[in-house]
Amino acid sequence: MARVFPNRMFREYVYLAGGARWPAKDLWDIFPELQRVRVTLECLPPCGIGTPLEDLLYLALITKVLAPRKIFEIGTFRGRSTLNFALNSPEHCVIYTLDLPPESKSAAAASAELTPADKKVIEESITGLDYRGSEVAHKIVQLYGDSRVFDFSPYYGQMDLVFVDALKHYTAVRHDTEEALKMVRPGGAVIWHAFANYGDYHDVTRAVLDCLPPREVVQIANTDLAIYVRAPAERPPDMRRVELSAGDYESTRAQTG
Repeated sequence: MARVFPNRMFREYVYLAGGARWPAKDLWDIFPELQRVRVTLECLPPCGIGTPLEDLLYLALITKVLAPRKIFEIGTFRGRSTLNFALNSPEHCVIYTLDLPPESKSAAAASAELTPADKKVIEESITGLDYRGSEVAHKIVQLYGDSRVFDFSPYYGQMDLVFVDALKHYTAVRHDTEEALKMVRPGGAVIWHAFANYGDYHDVTRAVLDCLPPREVVQIANTDLAIYVRAPAERPPDMRRVELSAGDYESTRAQTG
């Protein structure tokens, strides 16, 4: 709780004060068409690491409003968010989810580049455990590979929704974000987990804002989810045009922390 509380206070301040470089909005302000919607959540016993129930609800609502035909998730872990994407997407939807191969997890967790939090996630990962045997498992395509070297090109321009939730250090998040922006089709959306995190995952915010103009990335109020919705006729963003330095992000933290 001691590690979670500062993040909650930081996100609450960003929403109420509006002093950050990025906007924070209620989901209903982001998607005005979201009215009376019924979603399905499968709640499983907590595993110590996982997507909070409130975040699963928002992911389910976004899935319902977008009615995606194709979803790409970078970072499966145990597959809880994967399962909820499958439960709330149309029957014909295909969910691609990418995770490290089981045989390479030990070596990956030993990498000096990773944060302690990332190492713990890799060590406790049981890929696909939460969706196996479910009635919607047929909609899920499990892919294996390291997102930093995985070939995403076959999926470019095809995804209605991309969820970025793999390694959280700067280099990995920036790479995953650049690939996500290439995969999302016009009218689709990219969602990041662990955005506006004041602790172990603070690199996520800086990496995302180095790829997109800050005002185009919207934090879902009082959560650590952020979303970018690509305009229907928009060309893929030029990732070279935005460079938010570490000093800029630290300045935002200082102003809002």
